[in-house]
Amino acid sequence: MENSHPVAKMLIEAHQGGETGNGGNGMTKHQEMESLLTQVVKENGLDGAVIADIEGLPLASHLPPSVDEDELAAASAAILSISDSKLTDGEKGGVVQLSVESVDGYLVIKEVKGEYVISVVAPKSSKLGIVLSAVRSIERRL
Repeated sequence: MENSHPVAKMLIEAHQGGETGNGGNGMTKHQEMESLLTQVVKENGLDGAVIADIEGLPLASHLPPSVDEDELAAASAAILSISDSKLTDGEKGGVVQLSVESVDGYLVIKEVKGEYVISVVAPKSSKLGIVLSAVRSIERRL
């Protein structure tokens, strides 16, 4: 980023949460989120996780190379938005969390503070309770 145009540098820093995050540890908000995801993914045996803004732009991720963070972030935000809209139309209230089980694993999507979308991908061998606990852990620490 040293060779970046000053305006481009400001935009990148703004998108990543500014110069430093709230922790006072010299890390940017982006770095804090990346560190959080890395820790939670490793501690819980997950395949990966991404934090996106409500529009589906990825803010941080810890994903295997085979998973495109842009696609996962955008798809998760879209799925959440459509599900929320349909539940609201059906007078069932808004979405709290979505859990999808496939033949090979799980995808859990949760909106946080009306600002973030957390998506966690887990292998089939995971206990769903552990996966949901990991999502709550990320939510609490954002």
